[in-house]
Amino acid sequence: MGEIAPANKKINSLSSRKNEKGISPGRTARYQWLRLLRLRGDPFVLARGVAIGIFVGLTPTIPFHTILVVFFCAAGRGNLVAGIIVSFLVSNPLTIPLHYYLAWKVGTVLTGTSLSWETVKNFMDLDYDLNMFEAVKLIYINSFRAMVSILLGGIVFSLPFAIAGYFSALFLYSKRQKRQMNRSKEARHNDLSKLNKQNSDSRFL
Repeated sequence: MGEIAPANKKINSLSSRKNEKGISPGRTARYQWLRLLRLRGDPFVLARGVAIGIFVGLTPTIPFHTILVVFFCAAGRGNLVAGIIVSFLVSNPLTIPLHYYLAWKVGTVLTGTSLSWETVKNFMDLDYDLNMFEAVKLIYINSFRAMVSILLGGIVFSLPFAIAGYFSALFLYSKRQKRQMNRSKEARHNDLSKLNKQNSDSRFL
C-alpha cells in the first residue's frame, strides 16, 4: 500500500508552487496604486511627483526612466516615490509599444522624417536587450537623427497627460488633506467638549 503524504507536506508543496509562479502583474499594479494613494506630504509636492512620473514614463527613453525621474524630481522638487511609482504604472510591457508608436507618429508629423515603424521596433528591442551605456552609444549617438523625431514626438505626446495628471493628483491629495484636517478638528473639538463637561461636573460635586 502507498503511503499517504502528511497534510503539512501537501500545504508546503502548494505554497512552494504559488511562490514559483510569483505575484501577478495585476496584483503588483494594484499594490503600487494603493501605495500611491497612501503617500503623505504636501499635495503640491506629491502632484509634481505624479506629473514627472507620467511625463517620463510616457516618453521613449528606456532604459533611463528611473534616472530621469530622480533628476526631474530633484530639480522640480517633486515627490520621488510618487514619480517612480507612477512611471512604473504607466510604463510597462503592455503599454510601452503603444507609447513608442504614438511618439513615432507624432514625431514624424512634427519633423517630417520618413522613419519607418520597423526601425522604431528595432530601437525598442535594443532598449530591452542593451544596458544603459550600450543604449547611449548605439541608439542615442549613432542613431541620433532618428531618435530626435521619436523623442520630440514623445515629449509632445506626454505633456498633456502630465499636466492633467498634475491637476488631478493635486485635487485628490488636497481633498484628502482637507478631510484629514476636518477629522482632526472634530477630534479636538470632541476632546475639549469632554474636558469641559468633566470640569463642569466636578464643580457640582
